[in-house]
Amino acid sequence: MQPANDQVEHGWRLVVIVAGVCIAAVMQFLDSTIVNVALPTIGGNLGATFDEIGWIVTSYSLAAIGVIPLTGWLALRFGRKRYFLFSIAGFTVASALCGLATSFEGLLAARVLQGLFGGGLVATSQALLVSAFPVERQAVAQGLFAMIAVLGPGLGPTVGGWLTDEYSWPIIFFINLPLGVLCVVALGMTLRETVTQRRPVDVLGIVLLVSGLASLQYFLERGELKQWFDDPGITVAAIWAAIALPWFVIHALRAPHPVLDLRTLRHRNLTLAAIATLALGANLFGSLLIMPLYLQTSLGFTALAAGLVLVVRTIPTALLAPLVTVVLQRRILSPRVTAGFGLATLALGTYVLASAITPGSDAESFIPGMLIVGVAFACLWTPIGLIALRSLPPAEIGYGAAIFNLSAQVGGSVSIAAITTLLDRRLAFWWDALASRTTLTNGAIAQITGSTDPHRIAPQLIQTVAAQAAVLTYRDLLMMLAVPPLLAIAVIAFARRTHS
Repeated sequence: MQPANDQVEHGWRLVVIVAGVCIAAVMQFLDSTIVNVALPTIGGNLGATFDEIGWIVTSYSLAAIGVIPLTGWLALRFGRKRYFLFSIAGFTVASALCGLATSFEGLLAARVLQGLFGGGLVATSQALLVSAFPVERQAVAQGLFAMIAVLGPGLGPTVGGWLTDEYSWPIIFFINLPLGVLCVVALGMTLRETVTQRRPVDVLGIVLLVSGLASLQYFLERGELKQWFDDPGITVAAIWAAIALPWFVIHALRAPHPVLDLRTLRHRNLTLAAIATLALGANLFGSLLIMPLYLQTSLGFTALAAGLVLVVRTIPTALLAPLVTVVLQRRILSPRVTAGFGLATLALGTYVLASAITPGSDAESFIPGMLIVGVAFACLWTPIGLIALRSLPPAEIGYGAAIFNLSAQVGGSVSIAAITTLLDRRLAFWWDALASRTTLTNGAIAQITGSTDPHRIAPQLIQTVAAQAAVLTYRDLLMMLAVPPLLAIAVIAFARRTHS
């Protein structure tokens, strides 16, 4: 086992490593959402159908979620520095290929490559940050990763909307090129290599884990669009996920050198933190789906305007995360208490946002809710990261970080699948409920329309009912996202006290 202090850095080396790792991680988190607002433009330029352009997002997430759990093993096998630099270089080249794509097929292939390398950046960046700081200062490392995890996805829609509107969609990929080159050069000169472990390749584990997770992700992301089990591909994906993932769990617990060592979950705090992270991922990625849909379809916001509303919540996170880091580092509050407060605040902020959803809301209506959510995230990622990783032996940090980040991705995927499934059902429910009350004998309806002629006002009534049903649906779905953080409070309460 590698000694605990082999990777600890100080002075200018620490500054360069932190800056380089953070920039690399931001690139990945930013690209997970930056392309969303540009999809209509990309589809129009490349002649892709509505169903096809959805694969630009799905292909990236399928590739990334398959690689994330492998990162701990890959870092041990090839060295953490070597693997991280390889991931940055590959991500940069794949970004260039995305921007240069002249066909839908070419862009799709480049996005798969980008996801494969991007998945390697997520958990490895967190492991590098944690290892670079001594145990007593690991709150700083987790605070930095907290800001990246929130700022990256939060800035994605805003940056993507601005670049697409002002320039062209390839620019959203080309901005990674100078950043990637800078990171490779800076980190290549400063990072220290870890001791490699020539473990045998767990072929069965890799096949089961990657194919099982990819099948689950495909089932969750495309199930509603494909009418679930009416589609043979969705059915096969669901069946294989149900077989492969339990099979992998049994295999990983028995194999001497599994590709993802699930025995790391014997540390109770890591297990509880992973469950809490599922709730965070569900809330974060679910709200990133609901809010832009509502703002652009119901209120008529542009992509850039919708992105600016979402970016409000990153302001308190950026301002308060360093303060939370100091509070945790000086043990003024414990990670458990801080995380519990953050989860309760996240539920409150989500409820406030949902309450602000009306047919006539303006951008200012969402500022209070966004600010509360921003405060919540500042109080969440750092303490939960400490709960998850602080007590792990150095050799297991890579595996722990992989499990921690995989939990957020899976939570987001489940949340998005649930939202897309419930969207049509709640819309139908509210349509029926409102339409049954929308009659000309209703005095309020007659007063609003100023007429009792059914042929004259029928189109207006249908449009009004449809718009109101959509707004009520978005409100319900966002309100539901307040539940996972509340449930996670009970989980975090059972975490053991962490020691520095």
